[in-house]
Amino acid sequence: MSEAIFEPAQIAPSAEQLAIQLTRARHVLVEANAGAAKTTTLALRIAQALWRGAEPAMILALTYTAPAVQALRTQLRLIGLAPEQIAALRIASFEAFSTALLEAIEGPGTLQLTSLEQVRPYVLRAIERAQSWPEERHPEELVVAGPSTALVEGLLKSFAVLKGRMAIEQLDADSTPSPALAEELGVDYLTLRVRGAYEAIRRGGHPDHPQFRHDGDACYDLARALLREEFVGERSPFALGLALIVVDEMHDTNRAMFTILKALLAHNRRAAFVGVGDRDQVIHSQAGAEAGFMHECFVQEIGAPLRLPLTASHRFGAGLAQAVGALARKPYAAALPLQATELQLLPAESPRVMAQLVARAAQAHLAQSECRELRILLRQPAHSILIERELLKLGIGYGVQGMQAFLQRREILLVRGLQAYVVDDFDGFASKAQRAQMLEALMLFAGAWIESSELRHLDAVSAQRRAIDEAAAQPGWLRDFIEGQVLRNASAFALPRLQAAMEVLRSGDLQAFEQRFMKALDPAGLAGAVLVRRADIEQLRDNIAQLVQLVVGEGEGLDGVFELLHALELAQARLRGNPRVTLSSIEAAKGLEFDHVLIPYLSRGEFVGEGSTAENRNLLYVAMTRARRRLSLAFDPAKPSRYLIEAGLLSN
Repeated sequence: MSEAIFEPAQIAPSAEQLAIQLTRARHVLVEANAGAAKTTTLALRIAQALWRGAEPAMILALTYTAPAVQALRTQLRLIGLAPEQIAALRIASFEAFSTALLEAIEGPGTLQLTSLEQVRPYVLRAIERAQSWPEERHPEELVVAGPSTALVEGLLKSFAVLKGRMAIEQLDADSTPSPALAEELGVDYLTLRVRGAYEAIRRGGHPDHPQFRHDGDACYDLARALLREEFVGERSPFALGLALIVVDEMHDTNRAMFTILKALLAHNRRAAFVGVGDRDQVIHSQAGAEAGFMHECFVQEIGAPLRLPLTASHRFGAGLAQAVGALARKPYAAALPLQATELQLLPAESPRVMAQLVARAAQAHLAQSECRELRILLRQPAHSILIERELLKLGIGYGVQGMQAFLQRREILLVRGLQAYVVDDFDGFASKAQRAQMLEALMLFAGAWIESSELRHLDAVSAQRRAIDEAAAQPGWLRDFIEGQVLRNASAFALPRLQAAMEVLRSGDLQAFEQRFMKALDPAGLAGAVLVRRADIEQLRDNIAQLVQLVVGEGEGLDGVFELLHALELAQARLRGNPRVTLSSIEAAKGLEFDHVLIPYLSRGEFVGEGSTAENRNLLYVAMTRARRRLSLAFDPAKPSRYLIEAGLLSN
């Protein structure tokens, strides 16, 4: 007797989708290509479980992000499930699921912090505690040259990776913090020590629950409790009577999530499991994500699964599917015809020509109605600088995602502020907010703190904020502030570099600026004194290097170019963001799709970052597979990226 099959509305499942929908194997891992309707296929598997008689509460679907939760609910609705059925299903991100489970165990009372502003005071307190530990063996490693507020975001990113990988928990019990251990973990010693102090503050000494949790902390806390064997026996909170567990975007799984998944499978032994993911979408920015959790780790720690493919793209045509399949070295089909996605190669013999080409492509995009959104995907934020200049020259408004517009980046404000001081002209900083941001950048990279008898009753951070706010109120007060606070209080390391940079600016010589400015300022050295993540330091250096190229390329005197930068900032504010053109990091575009995707700087030595060759390839794979109707790839024909050759788009 054949099994009754759930028949979805609006779509006809492919043979691959039908095999996943109907399988009765206990553990199934679906190797899915980008654009292959992963979420729709999981929706079909859930609907089939309901069709077989499972109650909605017996099904648990876990995702990496909250938007992915909504995407799954949307697909369940589109294939024809009733709203009341969908509402009764357990669908949550790993973090939300962990938060709910911990609240049921611990009871109320743990603060849930959602913004950087809310968590910043705790990180600052952790820095101070780490630096003042009386028995510290390596105090010289904990010195911070500038305001510690600049460290917060980088520290939290590093904490997220350590927690996601459960790196500290996997160390030997007798391991003690040291610079060597920090290097082994892939962080600096300051990060390691501040992380320990932060966790002590976050837990607050409470026997039952922490004082607060931030993004990722619930998943980490739950996994940590599992490793400590706090949930054992039949009354475990993981014994939920589940019939089906599914995980979407399983390639984003980290050790903490995998620990929770193992517990769910161990305590719900009658539940089937289906995980869907694409190993080629694992990128280093995720919080400890590893492809191994869909491969060797799953086999070793859970068991050998049935592996089913999901290869056919429903997002783009066969031509693009063939290219990304060659890049990823795996089979890749397409449900759409060859011509469904236009592939466009754009040779550009220099970064400036490439920026002009990208801007003209944006202009042409806005002149047609066939494709709605153009997403310009960048490997490095520094790549946006020349492009933004050309977009503004053509009067094209644009949005940014996953990065700041270049004129607002603090290292660019540093250089603009030094130039304004040298020529004694601050008119380019038209608003109080702009002036305050410029002063904050100068204080940061100078490693300076406010000295003021009038503000001595305030802590250092509050005093700095108050003094900058007062100085920014009037352009006429800026010079005195820079002399009396920035330069007078600059660190012994930063001051000679700032002075050397100002000497180059004071010369007004464009050739000297090109040849000497980077060496005089030493951006990487300045950044290394106040930031902790290598990626942040390298990005800052590259941003200033690109600014130098912009200034030199204008071919005018230094004063004229910096006046132009001020004019560009005004133009940017006036144009506002056009929703049809967006410059974005690749990481910020993951999981999304766009009618037209343009990827510039696909040249040898340019499409690189802090990650490995495999991570760079994965980033390009993610970027290329965001396109629906058109994909444009820009490169230097004299030195094209080898990825273009591997994808079969260029001959060797």
